[in-house]
Amino acid sequence: MSGLLAGILLSRTLGSLLAEATGWRVVYLTSAVLMAVLALTLRSALPRRTPTSEDSYGALLRSTFRLVRTHAVLRRRSLYQAAMFAVFSAFWTTISYVLTAAPYHYSQLGIGLFALVGAAGASVAPLAGRWADRGLGRPMTAAAFLLAAVALAVAGFGQHSIIALTAAAVLLDLAVQSTLILGQHAIYQLDATARARINSIFIATFFLGGAFGSQVGSIAYHWGGWTALVVFAAALPVLALLLWTTDRTAKKTV
Repeated sequence: MSGLLAGILLSRTLGSLLAEATGWRVVYLTSAVLMAVLALTLRSALPRRTPTSEDSYGALLRSTFRLVRTHAVLRRRSLYQAAMFAVFSAFWTTISYVLTAAPYHYSQLGIGLFALVGAAGASVAPLAGRWADRGLGRPMTAAAFLLAAVALAVAGFGQHSIIALTAAAVLLDLAVQSTLILGQHAIYQLDATARARINSIFIATFFLGGAFGSQVGSIAYHWGGWTALVVFAAALPVLALLLWTTDRTAKKTV
């Protein structure tokens, strides 16, 4: 999972470097080539696996939706992470607008290098795993929501300080990575025979949250500037925290 977040962030660095040196079209062409190479590599490297289920694909999809209705933990954790990934996407989508404007006037290369600092947040994955193993999933989830809100406050008040924006980026990525690992730890305990389907619900939901954050974050920025973006983004972990307070389950992993 560290690789997932690091890949998202480092792709911004690579894309910015390519755009600076060549042009934006080369970014897409390079991505297409890399995907083709990856597909061929995986085809030859991955072991063959025989599905354990004899159900049709349609039946598996229907059972996936039943899992959503059955497991409250899955619904709750998916919504938590959708909110957090929306914050993540809103911040990283619009930070380039801030960095290209006064007082920074960063180039594409400068924006790409700034994205490198966020990759430090991926390093929290092993720690989050240990917290979950020790039964601290619930309190550390609340702490991550608070950390995300603090990160946005730092970003808002420190708009004209690159040090403050850097600190906000690292803190935000630490929070998002923590809830991701804690969430997976919780949902993987629900049904050992349906982990792939459970994970598909979780991943699909939080990426929908990311798309929502990118879109609405951009609208908020163009409507009210960085202040509007920060207020919108900070509201999301606060709402997630409010949802967290309604959880009455006794399971510590939630």
